Amino acid sequence: MIANRQLFMSVVLVVTTLLLVLLLIDGWTSKFHLLTIHMVARWSDHTSGETKQLAPAPRPHVSPSGPLTSRFAPTTGLPETTDSILDHFNMERIHQIRINSTGTTEAPQVNFKFNTSEVERLRKWVMTYFNPDTDLTVIKSQVQLGQLIRYEVSPKEYANITENFFRLIPESSPLLGKHFRSCAVVGNSGILLGSRCGPQIDSADFVFRCNLAAIEGFVNDVGTKSNFTTMNPSVLPHDYKGCFENISIREKFVKRLRLIHDQILHIPAFVIVNGRRDVEFTNAMIVEHHLPIKASYAPVETTKRMKALWKDADFKTKWPSTGSIMSALAACVCDQIHLYGFYPFGMDKDGREIEYHYYGSARNLPSHNMTEEYRAFQTLHQRKALVLHTEPCNDDVL
Repeated sequence: MIANRQLFMSVVLVVTTLLLVLLLIDGWTSKFHLLTIHMVARWSDHTSGETKQLAPAPRPHVSPSGPLTSRFAPTTGLPETTDSILDHFNMERIHQIRINSTGTTEAPQVNFKFNTSEVERLRKWVMTYFNPDTDLTVIKSQVQLGQLIRYEVSPKEYANITENFFRLIPESSPLLGKHFRSCAVVGNSGILLGSRCGPQIDSADFVFRCNLAAIEGFVNDVGTKSNFTTMNPSVLPHDYKGCFENISIREKFVKRLRLIHDQILHIPAFVIVNGRRDVEFTNAMIVEHHLPIKASYAPVETTKRMKALWKDADFKTKWPSTGSIMSALAACVCDQIHLYGFYPFGMDKDGREIEYHYYGSARNLPSHNMTEEYRAFQTLHQRKALVLHTEPCNDDVL
Protein backbone atom coordinates (compact mmCIF):
# COMPACT_ATOMS: atom_id res chain seq x y z
CA MET A 1 0.00 0.00 0.00
CA ILE A 2 2.80 2.42 0.94
CA ALA A 3 4.71 1.54 -2.23
CA ASN A 4 1.62 2.19 -4.38
CA ARG A 5 1.05 5.52 -2.65
CA GLN A 6 4.66 6.55 -3.24
CA LEU A 7 4.38 5.55 -6.90
CA PHE A 8 1.18 7.58 -7.26
CA MET A 9 2.77 10.63 -5.65
CA SER A 10 5.79 10.30 -7.95
CA VAL A 11 3.53 10.26 -11.03
CA VAL A 12 1.62 13.31 -9.77
CA LEU A 13 4.90 15.13 -9.14
CA VAL A 14 6.18 14.36 -12.66
CA VAL A 15 2.92 15.45 -14.33
CA THR A 16 2.79 18.66 -12.26
CA THR A 17 6.39 19.45 -13.14
CA LEU A 18 5.69 18.92 -16.87
CA LEU A 19 2.64 21.19 -16.72
CA LEU A 20 4.63 23.92 -14.99
CA VAL A 21 7.36 23.66 -17.62
CA LEU A 22 4.77 23.88 -20.41
CA LEU A 23 3.18 26.91 -18.78
CA LEU A 24 6.53 28.65 -18.54
CA ILE A 25 7.33 27.87 -22.18
CA ASP A 26 3.92 28.77 -23.51
CA GLY A 27 3.62 31.99 -21.53
CA TRP A 28 1.15 32.65 -18.72
CA THR A 29 -1.11 34.68 -21.06
CA SER A 30 -2.07 31.55 -23.00
CA LYS A 31 -3.86 30.34 -19.84
CA PHE A 32 -4.02 26.83 -18.50
CA HIS A 33 -7.14 25.79 -20.39
CA LEU A 34 -5.38 26.19 -23.73
CA LEU A 35 -3.21 23.19 -22.85
CA THR A 36 -6.20 20.88 -22.87
CA ILE A 37 -8.07 22.53 -25.74
CA HIS A 38 -4.90 22.41 -27.82
CA MET A 39 -4.92 18.60 -27.66
CA VAL A 40 -8.30 18.24 -29.35
CA ALA A 41 -9.59 21.29 -31.23
CA ARG A 42 -13.04 20.62 -32.57
CA TRP A 43 -15.38 22.55 -34.78
CA SER A 44 -18.94 22.24 -35.96
CA ASP A 45 -19.52 21.44 -39.61
CA HIS A 46 -22.78 23.19 -40.52
CA THR A 47 -23.12 21.39 -43.83
CA SER A 48 -23.14 17.87 -42.39
CA GLY A 49 -23.94 18.43 -38.73
CA GLU A 50 -20.88 16.35 -37.80
CA THR A 51 -18.19 17.25 -35.32
CA LYS A 52 -14.75 16.88 -36.91
CA GLN A 53 -11.22 16.62 -35.61
CA LEU A 54 -9.23 19.71 -36.55
CA ALA A 55 -5.54 19.36 -37.33
CA PRO A 56 -3.18 22.32 -36.84
CA ALA A 57 -3.02 24.59 -39.86
CA PRO A 58 -0.28 23.39 -42.24
CA ARG A 59 2.61 25.61 -43.13
CA PRO A 60 2.01 26.95 -46.66
CA HIS A 61 4.36 25.64 -49.32
CA VAL A 62 6.51 28.38 -50.78
CA SER A 63 8.20 27.63 -54.08
CA PRO A 64 11.75 28.94 -54.52
CA SER A 65 10.69 30.96 -57.55
CA GLY A 66 7.57 32.53 -56.04
CA PRO A 67 7.66 36.33 -55.81
CA LEU A 68 6.77 36.38 -52.12
CA THR A 69 9.73 34.11 -51.45
CA SER A 70 12.22 35.89 -53.62
CA ARG A 71 11.06 39.40 -52.85
CA PHE A 72 9.10 39.58 -49.62
CA ALA A 73 9.46 36.50 -47.44
CA PRO A 74 11.71 36.74 -44.36
CA THR A 75 15.07 35.10 -44.87
CA THR A 76 14.19 32.53 -42.21
CA GLY A 77 11.08 31.46 -44.13
CA LEU A 78 7.42 31.86 -43.26
CA PRO A 79 6.64 31.23 -39.58
CA GLU A 80 4.79 28.05 -38.80
CA THR A 81 1.46 27.99 -37.01
CA THR A 82 1.97 25.61 -34.09
CA ASP A 83 -1.14 26.04 -31.92
CA SER A 84 -4.86 26.11 -32.63
CA ILE A 85 -7.73 26.38 -30.17
CA LEU A 86 -11.43 27.04 -30.32
CA ASP A 87 -12.32 30.62 -31.03
CA HIS A 88 -14.41 31.85 -28.09
CA PHE A 89 -16.48 34.11 -30.29
CA ASN A 90 -17.12 32.06 -33.44
CA MET A 91 -16.87 28.29 -33.31
CA GLU A 92 -16.07 28.12 -37.01
CA ARG A 93 -13.04 30.42 -36.85
CA ILE A 94 -9.77 28.98 -35.59
CA HIS A 95 -7.84 31.02 -33.06
CA GLN A 96 -4.20 30.71 -34.03
CA ILE A 97 -2.04 31.34 -30.96
CA ARG A 98 1.38 31.48 -32.57
CA ILE A 99 1.78 32.85 -36.07
CA ASN A 100 5.06 34.75 -36.19
CA SER A 101 8.57 33.86 -35.20
CA THR A 102 8.30 35.63 -31.84
CA GLY A 103 5.53 33.32 -30.64
CA THR A 104 2.96 36.13 -30.40
CA THR A 105 0.19 37.33 -32.68
CA GLU A 106 1.38 40.92 -32.74
CA ALA A 107 3.49 42.29 -35.56
CA PRO A 108 6.74 44.03 -34.57
CA GLN A 109 6.33 47.80 -34.74
CA VAL A 110 9.34 49.29 -32.94
CA ASN A 111 11.20 52.06 -34.80
CA PHE A 112 9.50 51.18 -38.09
CA LYS A 113 11.03 52.65 -41.21
CA PHE A 114 9.82 51.87 -44.72
CA ASN A 115 12.18 50.12 -47.08
CA THR A 116 11.62 52.02 -50.33
CA SER A 117 13.07 49.19 -52.39
CA GLU A 118 10.59 46.71 -50.91
CA VAL A 119 7.73 49.17 -51.38
CA GLU A 120 8.62 49.53 -55.06
CA ARG A 121 9.00 45.77 -55.52
CA LEU A 122 5.56 45.23 -54.01
CA ARG A 123 4.06 47.86 -56.31
CA LYS A 124 5.61 46.38 -59.45
CA TRP A 125 4.57 42.88 -58.48
CA VAL A 126 0.91 43.81 -57.82
CA MET A 127 0.73 45.87 -61.00
CA THR A 128 1.64 42.85 -63.11
CA TYR A 129 -1.85 41.65 -62.18
CA PHE A 130 -3.82 44.81 -61.51
CA ASN A 131 -3.56 48.39 -62.78
CA PRO A 132 -6.02 50.81 -61.12
CA ASP A 133 -5.96 53.05 -64.20
CA THR A 134 -7.54 50.33 -66.33
CA ASP A 135 -8.71 47.48 -64.07
CA LEU A 136 -10.46 49.21 -61.17
CA THR A 137 -13.88 49.85 -62.70
CA VAL A 138 -16.08 49.39 -65.71
CA ILE A 139 -16.24 52.70 -67.60
CA LYS A 140 -18.93 54.15 -69.85
CA SER A 141 -17.07 53.52 -73.09
CA GLN A 142 -17.09 49.78 -72.30
CA VAL A 143 -20.85 49.34 -71.81
CA GLN A 144 -24.19 50.39 -73.27
CA LEU A 145 -27.55 51.13 -71.68
CA GLY A 146 -29.48 47.87 -71.40
CA GLN A 147 -26.41 45.70 -71.87
CA LEU A 148 -26.30 42.36 -70.05
CA ILE A 149 -23.10 41.39 -68.23
CA ARG A 150 -22.57 37.79 -67.12
CA TYR A 151 -21.96 37.28 -63.38
CA GLU A 152 -18.65 35.71 -62.39
CA VAL A 153 -20.01 33.19 -59.89
CA SER A 154 -23.46 32.88 -61.50
CA PRO A 155 -22.47 32.53 -65.20
CA LYS A 156 -25.99 31.62 -66.30
CA GLU A 157 -27.32 34.93 -64.94
CA TYR A 158 -26.77 38.50 -66.13
CA ALA A 159 -26.60 41.97 -64.63
CA ASN A 160 -28.63 44.53 -66.54
CA ILE A 161 -27.09 47.97 -67.10
CA THR A 162 -30.21 49.93 -66.20
CA GLU A 163 -30.62 53.70 -66.49
CA ASN A 164 -29.47 54.40 -62.92
CA PHE A 165 -26.60 51.97 -63.34
CA PHE A 166 -25.42 53.54 -66.59
CA ARG A 167 -25.77 57.03 -65.16
CA LEU A 168 -23.39 56.22 -62.28
CA ILE A 169 -20.74 54.34 -64.26
CA PRO A 170 -17.72 56.66 -64.46
CA GLU A 171 -16.12 58.00 -67.63
CA SER A 172 -12.72 56.87 -66.36
CA SER A 173 -11.14 55.28 -63.31
CA PRO A 174 -11.48 57.58 -60.26
CA LEU A 175 -7.86 56.72 -59.44
CA LEU A 176 -6.52 57.42 -62.93
CA GLY A 177 -3.08 58.97 -62.54
CA LYS A 178 -3.46 59.27 -58.74
CA HIS A 179 -0.62 58.77 -56.29
CA PHE A 180 -0.42 59.39 -52.54
CA ARG A 181 2.34 59.59 -49.97
CA SER A 182 0.52 57.93 -47.05
CA CYS A 183 -2.52 55.66 -47.11
CA ALA A 184 -4.54 53.96 -44.39
CA VAL A 185 -6.41 50.77 -45.23
CA VAL A 186 -9.00 50.20 -42.50
CA GLY A 187 -10.22 46.66 -41.92
CA ASN A 188 -13.07 45.82 -39.58
CA SER A 189 -11.56 43.62 -36.88
CA GLY A 190 -12.57 44.14 -33.27
CA ILE A 191 -8.89 44.77 -32.51
CA LEU A 192 -9.70 48.41 -33.33
CA LEU A 193 -11.98 48.81 -30.30
CA GLY A 194 -10.19 50.96 -27.77
CA SER A 195 -7.23 51.46 -30.11
CA ARG A 196 -7.59 55.26 -30.31
CA CYS A 197 -6.34 55.02 -33.91
CA GLY A 198 -8.95 57.41 -35.36
CA PRO A 199 -6.80 60.57 -35.45
CA GLN A 200 -3.85 58.68 -36.91
CA ILE A 201 -6.03 57.11 -39.61
CA ASP A 202 -7.51 60.50 -40.51
CA SER A 203 -4.01 61.97 -40.85
CA ALA A 204 -3.32 59.76 -43.89
CA ASP A 205 -3.45 61.38 -47.32
CA PHE A 206 -5.90 58.73 -48.55
CA VAL A 207 -8.11 56.34 -46.55
CA PHE A 208 -9.61 53.05 -47.77
CA ARG A 209 -12.54 51.54 -45.85
CA CYS A 210 -14.08 48.10 -46.28
CA ASN A 211 -17.73 47.11 -46.75
CA LEU A 212 -19.42 50.29 -45.61
CA ALA A 213 -18.40 49.64 -42.00
CA ALA A 214 -19.94 51.79 -39.28
CA ILE A 215 -18.18 55.05 -38.39
CA GLU A 216 -20.57 56.84 -36.04
CA GLY A 217 -19.93 55.79 -32.46
CA PHE A 218 -16.40 54.61 -33.25
CA VAL A 219 -14.73 57.81 -34.45
CA ASN A 220 -12.00 57.79 -31.80
CA ASP A 221 -10.95 54.29 -32.86
CA VAL A 222 -11.50 54.30 -36.63
CA GLY A 223 -11.67 57.97 -37.69
CA THR A 224 -14.03 59.52 -40.22
CA LYS A 225 -12.02 60.20 -43.36
CA SER A 226 -13.25 58.08 -46.25
CA ASN A 227 -11.72 58.47 -49.69
CA PHE A 228 -12.41 54.98 -51.01
CA THR A 229 -15.18 52.86 -49.49
CA THR A 230 -16.11 49.40 -50.69
CA MET A 231 -19.58 47.91 -50.39
CA ASN A 232 -20.20 44.25 -50.98
CA PRO A 233 -23.87 43.86 -52.02
CA SER A 234 -24.35 41.42 -49.12
CA VAL A 235 -23.98 44.38 -46.74
CA LEU A 236 -27.62 45.32 -47.39
CA PRO A 237 -29.36 42.07 -46.34
CA HIS A 238 -26.99 41.68 -43.42
CA ASP A 239 -26.53 45.16 -41.93
CA TYR A 240 -29.64 46.86 -43.33
CA LYS A 241 -32.10 43.99 -43.45
CA GLY A 242 -35.56 45.20 -44.37
CA CYS A 243 -34.36 48.39 -46.07
CA PHE A 244 -36.52 47.72 -49.14
CA GLU A 245 -39.72 47.93 -47.09
CA ASN A 246 -38.79 49.77 -43.89
CA ILE A 247 -38.36 53.53 -44.31
CA SER A 248 -36.36 54.01 -41.11
CA ILE A 249 -33.84 51.32 -42.10
CA ARG A 250 -33.64 52.83 -45.56
CA GLU A 251 -32.89 56.25 -44.06
CA LYS A 252 -30.19 54.67 -41.91
CA PHE A 253 -28.59 53.26 -45.06
CA VAL A 254 -28.76 56.60 -46.89
CA LYS A 255 -27.31 58.34 -43.82
CA ARG A 256 -24.32 56.00 -43.98
CA LEU A 257 -23.91 56.69 -47.70
CA ARG A 258 -23.86 60.43 -47.02
CA LEU A 259 -20.72 59.98 -44.90
CA ILE A 260 -18.86 59.13 -48.10
CA HIS A 261 -19.54 62.70 -49.30
CA ASP A 262 -18.09 63.22 -52.80
CA GLN A 263 -15.60 60.38 -52.54
CA ILE A 264 -15.49 56.89 -54.09
CA LEU A 265 -17.92 54.03 -53.43
CA HIS A 266 -16.61 50.81 -54.98
CA ILE A 267 -19.09 47.96 -55.56
CA PRO A 268 -18.30 44.45 -56.89
CA ALA A 269 -21.53 44.44 -58.88
CA PHE A 270 -20.82 41.57 -61.27
CA VAL A 271 -19.79 38.75 -58.95
CA ILE A 272 -22.98 36.92 -57.98
CA VAL A 273 -26.63 37.17 -58.97
CA ASN A 274 -27.75 37.25 -55.31
CA GLY A 275 -26.55 40.84 -55.12
CA ARG A 276 -28.45 42.11 -58.16
CA ARG A 277 -31.34 43.68 -56.27
CA ASP A 278 -28.99 45.17 -53.67
CA VAL A 279 -26.85 46.86 -56.32
CA GLU A 280 -29.91 48.30 -58.04
CA PHE A 281 -31.29 49.56 -54.74
CA THR A 282 -27.99 51.24 -53.86
CA ASN A 283 -27.83 52.88 -57.28
CA ALA A 284 -31.39 54.13 -56.86
CA MET A 285 -30.65 55.64 -53.43
CA ILE A 286 -27.61 57.50 -54.79
CA VAL A 287 -29.59 58.93 -57.70
CA GLU A 288 -32.85 59.69 -55.85
CA HIS A 289 -31.09 61.45 -52.96
CA HIS A 290 -28.69 63.31 -55.27
CA LEU A 291 -25.66 62.01 -53.40
CA PRO A 292 -22.36 63.34 -54.82
CA ILE A 293 -20.74 59.91 -54.57
CA LYS A 294 -18.30 58.80 -57.26
CA ALA A 295 -19.41 55.25 -58.02
CA SER A 296 -17.02 52.54 -59.17
CA TYR A 297 -17.96 49.01 -60.28
CA ALA A 298 -15.34 46.26 -60.27
CA PRO A 299 -15.08 44.40 -63.59
CA VAL A 300 -15.67 40.66 -63.69
CA GLU A 301 -11.93 40.05 -64.07
CA THR A 302 -10.96 41.77 -60.79
CA THR A 303 -11.39 38.77 -58.51
CA LYS A 304 -9.64 36.49 -61.00
CA ARG A 305 -6.68 38.85 -61.08
CA MET A 306 -6.46 38.97 -57.29
CA LYS A 307 -6.76 35.19 -56.96
CA ALA A 308 -3.90 34.82 -59.44
CA LEU A 309 -1.82 37.27 -57.42
CA TRP A 310 -2.31 35.23 -54.24
CA LYS A 311 -1.64 31.96 -56.06
CA ASP A 312 1.61 33.33 -57.45
CA ALA A 313 2.65 34.24 -53.91
CA ASP A 314 1.96 30.65 -52.80
CA PHE A 315 -0.63 31.74 -50.24
CA LYS A 316 -3.71 29.57 -50.28
CA THR A 317 -7.01 31.44 -50.18
CA LYS A 318 -10.29 30.38 -51.79
CA TRP A 319 -11.52 33.90 -52.35
CA PRO A 320 -9.55 37.09 -51.61
CA SER A 321 -11.18 39.23 -48.92
CA THR A 322 -12.11 42.85 -49.52
CA GLY A 323 -9.28 43.91 -47.23
CA SER A 324 -6.68 41.99 -49.21
CA ILE A 325 -7.94 43.50 -52.46
CA MET A 326 -7.83 47.02 -50.99
CA SER A 327 -4.32 46.42 -49.69
CA ALA A 328 -3.20 45.38 -53.16
CA LEU A 329 -4.87 48.46 -54.63
CA ALA A 330 -3.10 50.65 -52.07
CA ALA A 331 0.22 49.13 -53.13
CA CYS A 332 -0.38 50.56 -56.60
CA VAL A 333 -1.06 54.16 -55.56
CA CYS A 334 0.61 54.69 -52.16
CA ASP A 335 4.19 55.16 -50.99
CA GLN A 336 3.44 54.29 -47.37
CA ILE A 337 0.69 51.77 -46.57
CA HIS A 338 -0.68 51.47 -43.02
CA LEU A 339 -3.07 48.59 -42.28
CA TYR A 340 -5.50 48.89 -39.36
CA GLY A 341 -8.11 46.40 -38.20
CA PHE A 342 -6.58 43.38 -39.90
CA TYR A 343 -6.58 40.78 -37.15
CA PRO A 344 -8.60 37.59 -37.69
CA PHE A 345 -8.26 36.02 -34.26
CA GLY A 346 -10.69 35.82 -31.37
CA MET A 347 -8.14 36.73 -28.71
CA ASP A 348 -5.22 39.14 -28.50
CA LYS A 349 -1.78 38.38 -27.06
CA ASP A 350 -2.99 39.32 -23.56
CA GLY A 351 -5.92 36.92 -23.64
CA ARG A 352 -8.51 39.63 -24.28
CA GLU A 353 -11.43 38.43 -26.41
CA ILE A 354 -11.76 40.23 -29.73
CA GLU A 355 -15.03 40.75 -31.61
CA TYR A 356 -15.00 39.66 -35.25
CA HIS A 357 -16.01 43.20 -36.28
CA TYR A 358 -15.44 46.32 -34.20
CA TYR A 359 -19.05 47.34 -34.75
CA GLY A 360 -20.28 43.99 -33.44
CA SER A 361 -21.96 42.67 -36.56
CA ALA A 362 -20.29 39.33 -37.15
CA ARG A 363 -20.39 37.06 -40.16
CA ASN A 364 -18.70 33.77 -40.85
CA LEU A 365 -17.17 33.80 -44.31
CA PRO A 366 -15.60 30.38 -44.94
CA SER A 367 -14.67 31.41 -48.49
CA HIS A 368 -11.96 33.70 -47.07
CA ASN A 369 -8.75 32.47 -45.46
CA MET A 370 -8.07 35.34 -43.08
CA THR A 371 -5.24 33.56 -41.28
CA GLU A 372 -3.38 33.04 -44.54
CA GLU A 373 -3.89 36.69 -45.51
CA TYR A 374 -2.61 37.76 -42.10
CA ARG A 375 0.53 35.73 -42.77
CA ALA A 376 1.06 37.69 -45.97
CA PHE A 377 0.58 41.04 -44.22
CA GLN A 378 3.06 40.04 -41.50
CA THR A 379 5.57 38.99 -44.13
CA LEU A 380 5.26 42.34 -45.90
CA HIS A 381 5.50 44.14 -42.56
CA GLN A 382 8.70 42.29 -41.72
CA ARG A 383 10.11 43.31 -45.10
CA LYS A 384 9.07 46.91 -44.33
CA ALA A 385 6.90 47.15 -47.44
CA LEU A 386 3.92 48.22 -45.28
CA VAL A 387 2.93 48.66 -41.63
CA LEU A 388 0.54 46.25 -39.93
CA HIS A 389 -0.92 48.03 -36.88
CA THR A 390 -2.19 45.67 -34.17
CA GLU A 391 -1.52 47.76 -31.06
CA PRO A 392 -3.22 50.91 -29.69
CA CYS A 393 -2.11 54.05 -31.50
CA ASN A 394 -0.12 56.96 -30.09
CA ASP A 395 -0.36 60.62 -31.10
CA ASP A 396 1.85 60.22 -34.18
CA VAL A 397 0.51 61.34 -37.55
CA LEU A 398 1.18 59.59 -40.84
